[in-house]
Amino acid sequence: MQALRKIAIISNASKEGAEDAGLHLKTLAENHGLEVVITEEFPAPDGFLKGTDACFVMGGDGTLLSLMEQAVNQEVPVAGVRYGKLGFLATFSPEELNVQMPKIFDGAYKVCHRSLLSFKQKSGKSCLALNDLVVKSGSNGRLARFSVFAGDELVADYACDGIVFSTPTGSTAYNLAAGGPVAHPDARVVLMTPISAHTLTSRSVVFPSGVTLRIHAFDNPDPPLVSADGQTVFDPYPQFPLEVSAAESTFPLLEEMNHSHFRVLRNKLKWD
Repeated sequence: MQALRKIAIISNASKEGAEDAGLHLKTLAENHGLEVVITEEFPAPDGFLKGTDACFVMGGDGTLLSLMEQAVNQEVPVAGVRYGKLGFLATFSPEELNVQMPKIFDGAYKVCHRSLLSFKQKSGKSCLALNDLVVKSGSNGRLARFSVFAGDELVADYACDGIVFSTPTGSTAYNLAAGGPVAHPDARVVLMTPISAHTLTSRSVVFPSGVTLRIHAFDNPDPPLVSADGQTVFDPYPQFPLEVSAAESTFPLLEEMNHSHFRVLRNKLKWD
């Protein structure tokens, strides 16, 4: 890959040690001849990534996710330096900065393009999610009722606590906690996993890219709640039906050359 000339750094001040690591990375980069813009503002200011070759995030996956829209629009690859508890995206270790970063600056990295979800409510504009879109019951302790269509074909009617629609990247997040499968990040699929379904035979379904899923909500005592990447959307209430599909755009994730997805899984999920 091309050597980096200008980088952005965002440090999540709520993570202990992240600010110091950001300043340390800034010094490393400038001593290597790079131009640097840095902020501790979270989320990052609008336009923060404009004109940069890469962005380094000091924090957890949530900090990295906050840059998703900017990274996609500006086509700037993002690398995460982990300070969270269970990060699958922030794969660089703070202890590795002195050794790894000079090689990264010189172009010894790869950019993986992760699938995104495109979603919208009735008569709304499309939005993006990197991990998942979650539709849940708006009533504590009460089942919600949804119908899901793939195109014009009914997939199933669900009585459940909710449904997770996930990318392969998000398959290790809420989808996994709900009992869904883990998907390889290069797969171009959308995973659908019901949460605590009333029918025991309700299981995850994997759809190929190109399929548009449509979610209807019926006879619910309270409006369902919808979140994307952990953040509430469609405030105050979503307008059903919702549409979900694999997006045409992708998220550029910067990784070291010898990065192993399955090594990360073995470590994070204690498979060893």
